[in-house]
Amino acid sequence: MKAKVKVEEAAERLKRGEVGLVPTETVVGLMATERGVRRIQEIKRRDPSKPLQLLCRSAREAFGLAARVPPLAEKLAGLYWPGGLTLVLDRPGGGTVGLRVPDHPTVQRILEAHGGPAYATSANISGEPAPSSLEEVDPRVLEEVDFIVEGEPGGGTASAVVDLSGENLRVLRPSGELDQEKLERLRREVGV
Repeated sequence: MKAKVKVEEAAERLKRGEVGLVPTETVVGLMATERGVRRIQEIKRRDPSKPLQLLCRSAREAFGLAARVPPLAEKLAGLYWPGGLTLVLDRPGGGTVGLRVPDHPTVQRILEAHGGPAYATSANISGEPAPSSLEEVDPRVLEEVDFIVEGEPGGGTASAVVDLSGENLRVLRPSGELDQEKLERLRREVGV
């Protein structure tokens, strides 16, 4: 079994490029800094061209990583952050970035101790179900992570993903609270 560490040690290990297993309000996640992104993709057996989301401490921090923030993104952040919503926005210099402000005290404390955003994705082998608790994590994933941070398990449903990059206005992954129809209603409310 991998070392179970406290928040402060997790933040230090992330800075060294290690990959951790952490609870979130949605599912159990793999978390790393830029130095650990490649390892996350290897652990998940995931296509390296598939992007990872960045977990941020606040909407301000998240939006600071985007080239532009449409009014609808601000509206969605006001409704769903912190929480289970990932916004895909344009990245400065080209490309896109998925941003989320988590609503889990353990993850928020790790981000605070780390001092900035961190990459995250569900702690499963690509194509397999995401685990909602540490007990559900695939043994192959457990074997490859560097450390584990314990905490309350989440609800078990991955975050909604909304793409507002370029001219896009689409729900890539709906949730119980947000689907394409509701996104269209919100768009009309903000007058876009």
